[in-house]
This record gives sequence, structure tokens and C-alpha cells, in this order.
Amino acid sequence: MWFISVSGRMCVAGLWCLLVLVVTTAAATNLRPPNVLVMLADDLGIGDLSCYGNTTIKTPNLDRLALGGVKLTHHLAAAPLCTPSRAALLTARYPARYGLVGNESTWSIVITNVANRAALPLDEVTLATALSAANYTTAIVGKWHLGSHCSFLGRRCPGPLKYGFQSFFGIPTTLSIDCRGPHAFWIFSLSDPQCQMLAGSWLAVVASVVVVARMLGWRWRTMVLLLLLSNFLTFVVWFKIIHLSKTSFRLTRVSPWLYRLLNSLLVRDGEVVEQPIRLDGLSQRLVQESRHFLAQHAADHQPFFLFHSFAHVHTPMFSAPHMEGVSKHGRYGDNVEELDEGVGSLLEALREHNLEENTIVYFTSDNGAHLEALDHEGQRIGGHNGRFKGGKLQGGPDGGIRVPGIYRWAGHLPENVTVDTPTSLMDLMPTLLDLADLPPLHRLVPQAAHKQELDGVSIARLLTGDTPDLPTDQETRVMLHHCRQVIHAVRLTRGQHIYKMYLKKQQWFPGSTQCGWGALTGCDCARNIDDLSHQPELYDLTRDPYEDHSPISPDTDEYQDVVGFLQQYVREWSAKVTYPPSLLNNGSLAAWLPWRQPVCLTC
Repeated sequence: MWFISVSGRMCVAGLWCLLVLVVTTAAATNLRPPNVLVMLADDLGIGDLSCYGNTTIKTPNLDRLALGGVKLTHHLAAAPLCTPSRAALLTARYPARYGLVGNESTWSIVITNVANRAALPLDEVTLATALSAANYTTAIVGKWHLGSHCSFLGRRCPGPLKYGFQSFFGIPTTLSIDCRGPHAFWIFSLSDPQCQMLAGSWLAVVASVVVVARMLGWRWRTMVLLLLLSNFLTFVVWFKIIHLSKTSFRLTRVSPWLYRLLNSLLVRDGEVVEQPIRLDGLSQRLVQESRHFLAQHAADHQPFFLFHSFAHVHTPMFSAPHMEGVSKHGRYGDNVEELDEGVGSLLEALREHNLEENTIVYFTSDNGAHLEALDHEGQRIGGHNGRFKGGKLQGGPDGGIRVPGIYRWAGHLPENVTVDTPTSLMDLMPTLLDLADLPPLHRLVPQAAHKQELDGVSIARLLTGDTPDLPTDQETRVMLHHCRQVIHAVRLTRGQHIYKMYLKKQQWFPGSTQCGWGALTGCDCARNIDDLSHQPELYDLTRDPYEDHSPISPDTDEYQDVVGFLQQYVREWSAKVTYPPSLLNNGSLAAWLPWRQPVCLTC
């Protein structure tokens, strides 16, 4: 009897312990912050997705993502170009604040060389830094393009590892149309004046050596050595002219052959693992890398932040064999549908590992479509921005900055909801911290408190449906639209109205809202610009969302009120915020540095 009594008490005690363990585990699970999966497309136009109105390109996975979450229709990039836009997304700050833009007067240099020093300043606090401080495991897969920080002889190029990411597999700069090879090494065109001069100089030197050798009776060995020396010097000059000059080939100051050799790289945690990149199938390999990360960390006690940065749909166009010719829009359409396939694969991995209910998913593009882009065959390889005016590289027109934006958090955010309120890619960090119930940035990262004024705001209440509009203190919101360092347009959300004021505007190609055709063609911020600052153009986007009609008349009270308010805002902003010198126009930072060039010795 005593034994039964003791056994009974032990059994009851065991049940109580089990119950406490279950309750404690459940409480810990509830207290654990959610995982974060950010998926960023490259140059994807808002008019390319069927959930945003496209009827000829199939994007079923992104459509399902939108049906399961919140779709933002007035989602805005902070810049119409890859590098500054990506920097703004990660820092929640205008890139002009820290100089990661070009200046007004000259062509800004895109970060195209791995071996240079142009980069996001190291004292800028990124989303990865903030989430690392909150005990997240952080990783980036895909395109980086914010500076590589290569060491001497390129032994390590840590790139994003300097900014809070704990692992990196991907492309350190960007893909260029030159990455699609092969390209000719031996190029010598007699129609080129420089080649004509070089050929004439070489013939003159050879003839001079032969004549002088005979006159002075030199030994044949001496003559051969001089001829070899002259040939070597001619080769060096030829190489400089063809492969190291700003030629008609590209704006990168190197030839396509040399660009592909130097900058078509895949890097894993600072070391080159593939050179040049095998483009066909790259999308699938990047997705597989992210799927492996999700599988590896699905059961971790600490949350993760995975930033999957697609190589698509930036030039050059490339697809795996099973995705070639699947769309009605040529190579570009194939690329969009391949990107959608990748999104579906990542979402399927979340389902496989039971991560859907505890993972915030966010999908967007870094800027609008490059309207002018053509390939070497003359086929159009730029995207579509719907009915919005303009595209990539332009400052104020919505086509270059209005991008897709989808948030999903199963069980926490409403499903199949559309939000038309203006929002920004810069809202990502404060929004994620808010949704995850984490401390604000200045508490998570104390060093940010003294310098980092955020331009993004939390839109968590907007996403959860707690309010039909922005929070009370954000009912009036102003967004600045820069082209390099210059403010081209200003957007005001005030009550039920959304106004946009143009201070500068591109002069477009006749009959279009673009600037001609070509792989490198775009609307330059420094040329062909109408200065409207003396009498800005004003549109009410709630009444005229595509700016199809004449702007609001300057004679109206509405114009005087809104323009007066925004001009005063710009004056106060300019007095308060001083932009540093451009990092992308600094020749010493942007120049290729051979002693920092990484090379894969085992590829």
C-alpha cells in the first residue's frame, strides 16, 4: 500500500512537471521573436506582376503571397537606382544622408568593380546589425552591391559581413550585360583612330630598328631583342587602349572581356568560389542556398533573418533550360517567371519546415523597371511600370520608384488586403522591429542613438489593420524623391489626399516617358532636365494617379496651400540636413584597385 501511494504521488508529480514543461515551452515559443525572410528583386517593374494587373506574365507564387498577406500599391523606393535604394532599405535612411549617391553635375559611378573602396559607410547601422543585436542569426544570399572591402591581394572580400550579416553567398557587386560571355580578347579595328595610330607607330618602330641595325652593323640578337621589346611595349599600349580605357564598349572603363574576368564572381563568406559566374541555373543555385539555410535553422531556439536578394530581373537575361521560352515576353518575361518560381520554392521551404506562422515575409523590388534596356540582338529586356510615368534612373516619376510591396505573417497579419497609403522601403526596419515586439533601434544598437535619425516609419498598425491610415502622429507624411543629391520631387500624404510636387523633371524621348533605347541608355539626372523650382508642378495623385492630366493650376488656393507648405518643408530640410560629398563620384574610391582584386585559384 505504501508503495502504491508513493508511486501515485510520483506519477502525479510527474504529470505536473510535464504540464509545467509544456506551458513553459509554449510561453517561450510565444515570447520568441518571429523569423524574417526578405526577398528583394532587382529592377522589377510594378507592372510585371499579375497581382498588380499584368495579364500576360504568369506569377502564381507572388499572387498567392499577396492573397495570404497585405499588398501595398503605393510602395516607394528611396532612389531609382540599385545601390542607393538597397542602402536605404537596410538603413531606413535616405542614401543622400551618407553620400551613397552621385552628385548633380557629373555621371555617377555605379559600384561595378569588386576591387574598389566605394561602399556603404561602416558606421551606418543596418537591419542586419539591429537584428543581430536582438540575437538573430543573419544571412544574405544573392546580390549585395554595397561595397566589398577587399583586403590586400583580394584574400578576403567580406562585403555584407561588415554590416551585421553572419554569412554571405552571392554576388558582391551587380550583374552587368558584360557578364554574359564569352567576349573577344583580341580586338584591333583599323577604323578606330587609336588603333590606326598604334599600327602606324609599330610599323615605324620596326622599320627604324631594321634600318638602324643594318647601318650600324648590330648583331641579329640585338635587333631581335629590340623588336621583342617594341612588340611588348606595343602590346601594353594596345591592352591599355582596348581593355583599360573608357571606350565605346561600356561606362565601366574596362572592356567586356576584362569586366567579366574581374567582376563576375560568386563569393562565400569573403572568399571567391566561382569565377566567372555560370549564369544559367544561377537563380536555382541561389534559391537552393537559401532553402539549405532555412532547413538548417528551422529548429533553432533563436530566430533568423534571411535576406534573399535575387539576381533577376537585372540584365543580362539568363534562365535555366526549363524556363527558356515559357513566357509571352521573350527573355525578360522568362526571367520574371523564373523569379516567381524562386519565390515559390522559398515559400514551400517555409511550409516544409513549419515556419509559416512564425516568419514575417516581405517581398519588394529595389527600383522600377529599366525601360530603355535592349540586348545585343535588339530585343527589349526592360520591364514594365504599368501606367506610371518614367523608369529606372529618373528622380521623381513614379515609374522608377513605385515598386511591388507584399508583407505576410500567417495568423498575425490579415489576408488578401490591399493598402493604398504611401509607404516606403525605408519603413522596413522600424516596421519589423515593431511587429516583432523588439526594442526600437536606438535601444537595440546604442551607437545609433547619437547620429542615426531614421526617415522610415513603422507601418505595423497599417499592416495589421488597427487603423485605416497611418498612425495619428503620421497622418501628414512627407517623402523626398532625390535624383542623386538633388531633390526632384516631394510627396505629401495629408488626410485623404496624396500630393506630388515636382521641382525638376526629365525631358523624355518624344512620345514616351523614357530616354531612347539601349542597354546603357537612361534618363541622366544632370542633362535634359526642366527646372521647375520657380513654379513647381503639383499633382493630386488621388484624383490623377498616373499624372495623365494637367497639373493643378497655380492660381488655385489648393496649389498655394500645398506648394507653400512643401517649399517651406524643403527649405527647413536643407537648413537642417547637410549632405556629405558623393562617394560615387570620388575617383579614388570608385577606381579599380588591382592590388585588391580577388582571384579564385581553384575555380
